[in-house]
Amino acid sequence: MTESPATPPAKSSLRRFWRGVLLALGFVVGLSVIGAGALGWWAWHTWQGLPSIKELAAYQPAQPLRIYATDGTLLAEYGQERRDVLPLAQIPQRMQQALLAIEDARFYEHGAVDFSGLARAAVANVLTGRHGQGGSTISMQVARNFYLTREKTVERKLTEMLLAFKLEQEYGKDRLLELYMNQVYLGERAYGFAAAANIYFGKPISQISVAEAAMLAGLPKAPSAYNPVANPERAKVRQQYILKRMHELGYLTDPQYQQALAEPLELAPDNPALREAAYPVEAARRWALERYGDDVYAMGLDIHTTINMADQRRADAAMRSRLLDLQASRGYRGPVKTVNLPADGPDGQSVRSLLSSVPDSGDDVIATLVTGHQGTVLRALRRDGSPLDIATTGITFTPANAVNRGAIVYAHDLGNERWQLVALPEMEGALVSLDARSGDILALVGGFDFARNKYDHALQAYRQPGSSFKPFIYSAALEKGYFPGTEVDDTQRLLTAEETGARPWRPKNYSNNYEGFITVRRGLARSKNLVSVSLMQAAGPQFVQQHAVQFGFDAARNPPSLPLALGAGGATPLQMASSYAVFANGGIQVPSRLIKSVNDRLGKVLYAAPVQATGKRVVSARNAWLMDSMLRGVVSTGTAHSAKVLGRDDLAGKTGTSNNARDAWFAGYGGNLVSVVWVGYDQPRSLGGRTGGTVSLPIWIDYMKTALAQREPVPQTDPPAGLVQDGDDFVYSEYTTGTCVADDHDFIRSPFKCQIVNNGGSANVASAPAENDNAAQEAERETILKLFSNDG
Repeated sequence: MTESPATPPAKSSLRRFWRGVLLALGFVVGLSVIGAGALGWWAWHTWQGLPSIKELAAYQPAQPLRIYATDGTLLAEYGQERRDVLPLAQIPQRMQQALLAIEDARFYEHGAVDFSGLARAAVANVLTGRHGQGGSTISMQVARNFYLTREKTVERKLTEMLLAFKLEQEYGKDRLLELYMNQVYLGERAYGFAAAANIYFGKPISQISVAEAAMLAGLPKAPSAYNPVANPERAKVRQQYILKRMHELGYLTDPQYQQALAEPLELAPDNPALREAAYPVEAARRWALERYGDDVYAMGLDIHTTINMADQRRADAAMRSRLLDLQASRGYRGPVKTVNLPADGPDGQSVRSLLSSVPDSGDDVIATLVTGHQGTVLRALRRDGSPLDIATTGITFTPANAVNRGAIVYAHDLGNERWQLVALPEMEGALVSLDARSGDILALVGGFDFARNKYDHALQAYRQPGSSFKPFIYSAALEKGYFPGTEVDDTQRLLTAEETGARPWRPKNYSNNYEGFITVRRGLARSKNLVSVSLMQAAGPQFVQQHAVQFGFDAARNPPSLPLALGAGGATPLQMASSYAVFANGGIQVPSRLIKSVNDRLGKVLYAAPVQATGKRVVSARNAWLMDSMLRGVVSTGTAHSAKVLGRDDLAGKTGTSNNARDAWFAGYGGNLVSVVWVGYDQPRSLGGRTGGTVSLPIWIDYMKTALAQREPVPQTDPPAGLVQDGDDFVYSEYTTGTCVADDHDFIRSPFKCQIVNNGGSANVASAPAENDNAAQEAERETILKLFSNDG
């Protein structure tokens, strides 16, 4: 029996090895096939479930509401997102290159996914041990920003890649770059580079430099960390790195690179127009909200107002300066509050914390923290921790207003690094300025500081107009036959309860100065209360009230009683301005307006204010001419004579001080510009003997000297039809041909006065001059009876 030879051990081991290798390869291949199939199935299934991307063809993101002055100055912007959507062609190449240099340098060379970039990012992350690089392309970022969450999972990353492929197939690279540059968040509520250029540098994106473009390009990665406002040092480092990348990629030549590195960056200051025009901006915002609803903040509307920023700035400055002076004249009120400070002095962070609840007030009044007191200088720290020396010149300190270490105060900027200790005023004020012919509101100041008091005293505050209401009494009296040359007794008298319809009343002139019989013209120029009351009594309170209502005054707030002759009713500064415009405009009133037009971002006009060519006739041309003549006399010889400092002969107006000096007014015009100023306290109380001539008129003058600079004086025209000269003044022509004034008031002397004659117990009207008791003919009497049969 023969035995088989034994298998060599080496061959057996080798066979088992290769069998294992083949099995392993088969397993790997099998797994790969299965994995590829599973991945393919997942990719197909995910591709089918990708969201629709059709809406990107009509990309319309939420865009803020913007409010502009008439010269195009941006006054304010409202909305969660600050954005300007521009086509790629309008985004300068330097901005596109800066972005690509840092975010995706090979954007136009690779596909939707840069696999080599992903590999480099993966290696770098492994070597550094942290997730420092993501390898996302611009297309992938568009997919993520528009459709996906920011969670860091493999599935989300793979979905992002597939969606990027789909987006590039549908839209191409230019469109995706355009979408990205308009959508990406860049801090400060800015979405897109066009908005960011305006917000950070205060200029359109077409005007930014290479250095500025590089600064903006550094924001997408971390808008907070690289914000040039909050973190200027980190932002500068990243900007220089981006400039280096642009140079390496050939976007910048050596000289361009060096110039960009050396360029100092100047960030845009806070928009001062937002504070200076805060009250008209708020009025425009409320108007838009009422008209368009809550969606107005995302509709991308541009509201163009009638505000002239040069006039608005002057009005705001005049009001703030005068109110600060008025407060200073009453003595320093003391610090805002006093806090405890550490013995070694506060640092910058603690200063910011301590002052966080104390808002600044405007550009020139800032909140500070007092840290010491030496002579007439307070050593202080600003909100940012920088030192500040504050002068206390002219201030007398007492235990009640003492300023010690830890006091929080306000300082007023005097220029040239000089600061003066001030207390913000308790008084409030308002100024309205409008064009008499167009009705456009050119300037509107509703108070000292919108941040402190949002109540708009120009539009909302009904206050007693005092003597500034008298012109409407005089205008009514003209229609009853009492003319500038008519004499009225300026002697104090007691009005009975029968005359007042209430209780007895003894009106007084402001200074208790009485002159006997004086002309109506002098009565207005010198603001004689007795003359105004007598004219209202003679013309009839009901008639006078209805006459005033035609100007736009509220009948309910201005009842037909004799105290109305002294402005005891209620009116807003805007109502006063609109009413005075009637006299400036020949008897025509054009409705005041603040909104000129509204359009969307594509320029489509959604609202246009009606063309106001004619307006409404309120009084006759001859009435307006006589009133204008008398109001000019108030400036030339009366209580507003200080306005002559403006050197114009077309100024007209009237001072006003309400009962107990709770309200001070001046309403006037020149060059067809009507301006009204009011000063008072929110809770009415005396201004301490101050009057409209000493409080409000100086503000009016300060404003008008600039506002009138570009307006030619308006000479007084020839008397219109229906007016003739009689003696030293003018009257309605019919009063020289038999018409007379039917009254028997002994406090009025009129050359055209009718007298009551007893005739068998019946009252007959006889037409005759006051000094002539001859009876008039019966026909004339009938005419007079008919003329005055209706008191309204």
